[in-house]
Amino acid sequence: MKTKIFFQLSLGLLLLLFINACNDEDFLTEEPETFYTTENSYNTASQVDASVTNMYVHIRYWFQNNYFMKGQGTDLLDTPYWRCSGNGYSNFSSWSSEYGSVRDVWNAFYQLVSYANQTLEGAESSNFTWDNLDDYNYVIAQSKFFRGFAYMTLAELYGGVPLVDEFYTTPKYDFVRSSREETYHFAINDLLAALDGMPDYPSEAGRVAKGATCHYLSEAYLGLANELDDNTAYLDSSIYYASEAINLHSLMTSRFGSRSNPNGGAAMNGVEAYYEDGDVFFDLFQRGNLDYEEGNTEALWTLENDYDVYLAYGGNNYLAYPREFSPVLRNAFWDADHKEQNASPWLSLIDAYVGGRGVSSIRPTEYVVNDVWQGDFAEDIRNSGTNIRREFMCMDPTSSYYGDTVSLDMLDQTTLERLYPIWTKLAPVDDWGYEDLSDGGNRSNMYRDEYACRLAETYLLRAEAYFRKGSSDLAAADINVLRARAQCTYMATSADISIDFILDERTRELFSEERRWCTLLRMGDNVAIERISKYSYYAGSESSYFQGTSAVPGGWSLFPIPQSTIDANLDVELEQNTGW
Repeated sequence: MKTKIFFQLSLGLLLLLFINACNDEDFLTEEPETFYTTENSYNTASQVDASVTNMYVHIRYWFQNNYFMKGQGTDLLDTPYWRCSGNGYSNFSSWSSEYGSVRDVWNAFYQLVSYANQTLEGAESSNFTWDNLDDYNYVIAQSKFFRGFAYMTLAELYGGVPLVDEFYTTPKYDFVRSSREETYHFAINDLLAALDGMPDYPSEAGRVAKGATCHYLSEAYLGLANELDDNTAYLDSSIYYASEAINLHSLMTSRFGSRSNPNGGAAMNGVEAYYEDGDVFFDLFQRGNLDYEEGNTEALWTLENDYDVYLAYGGNNYLAYPREFSPVLRNAFWDADHKEQNASPWLSLIDAYVGGRGVSSIRPTEYVVNDVWQGDFAEDIRNSGTNIRREFMCMDPTSSYYGDTVSLDMLDQTTLERLYPIWTKLAPVDDWGYEDLSDGGNRSNMYRDEYACRLAETYLLRAEAYFRKGSSDLAAADINVLRARAQCTYMATSADISIDFILDERTRELFSEERRWCTLLRMGDNVAIERISKYSYYAGSESSYFQGTSAVPGGWSLFPIPQSTIDANLDVELEQNTGW
């Protein structure tokens, strides 16, 4: 295992306290035996590469383990009432300029900027020479990629932000906000510089290459175009780089990989129907299928989760989706007799088919569960029983409902919000998907890789750029590439295309994958507020068992700059975003 030597510096943590409690300066002067600086920390190329690895480790959490980034509080999902007493993310009365999740995202992406700046300095260290120029170029490319990705994300969420392009070793109190346009330009310049040193395809599993770089260039140009009236050139650039990724990669359109052969693969433990009736969308999310190196040409950038690595080193090399996203159902008929028998109050649904050991920490909105699949959009393999498990069977042999499909009248009426579907991409259909059972695992976690981005999203970026440019026919054609793969009976027409239609298609294809807050806030105008007001868990639901307080947001279109950052920037006032 490579030693990782790195430093931490966050824009929000700049204030040092100097305490002079003694007149004896020699007594106060520290003389450490070792003191790491950027000048003496990098003595080999492998140490610099370890710093690159640290950026991958850091960003993995914000893709797969931080559910806020996936859209908690938006039109997609939230913490259900029974888990938070109505104080979910989409109850915006609890938000402020120090709202924890928003502050944490700010600090995390400036931390990524800091790591990237430090790695760029380390790569230029005079303590060693690079034996291989390609290795040097790839280190620079990855560092520029991560810095560009960080600033693109900050621009999407917070607008114009301070641009930091060096690694500071002393406190700085005079950061100045750039405009949102300038921030996008900085991100684009970094991503363009990264593209020069990128291989066509990942050099090893989990690494970025040209496909991912072009994907985020397309996204960054889209964000920039939304800031300007005269934006045709930037929309053209977004289309160009999306097309570059599409030319390098291709969608998976037929069954493949570890679960595609019912006669020659892993056993399915009694749910053979999923094995035989599965489809290419099912295969996209099966363990062993996600990496480009595993034959998945749709994968642009994957996050590596390996059970052997987890056993050896711990960390967050796992996906807790089966636990966090799966429902837990309380039996309505757990009466005094059952109590005397010490019977469980839960319907016996803790098995792989129903999603593992679910705790209902996160619930999809009614928009995701039902609205987006209505009418012409119902016939779609992404909505099939293979990929969204909507019906569960009572497995409690002591219940009179044993063997019956679970319905609302079988549940405690105070917990009806817990009955919702399970997306197969979020929970395996059988025990094959849980590698840790022999070591005491309880079907809470899976150790499958995860997508940071895949080509399906690139098509949707290009469709949006075409639409904004006025080419709805080309936008419909790109969306129909995905709808054809999904075996939809209804194909989009140019008259269908709108921002709402594109967002709906992103939901059908990318639910739980995309960075939904980035998508909504990048689009500008009132897109985020309108979608949240209409569909969010608390503000959007009319069902009586959603008991949260409706608190519709208004007056803002960007996250607040954390007040702690503003307060720490002593020498220059950082302007707060409108509405905060």
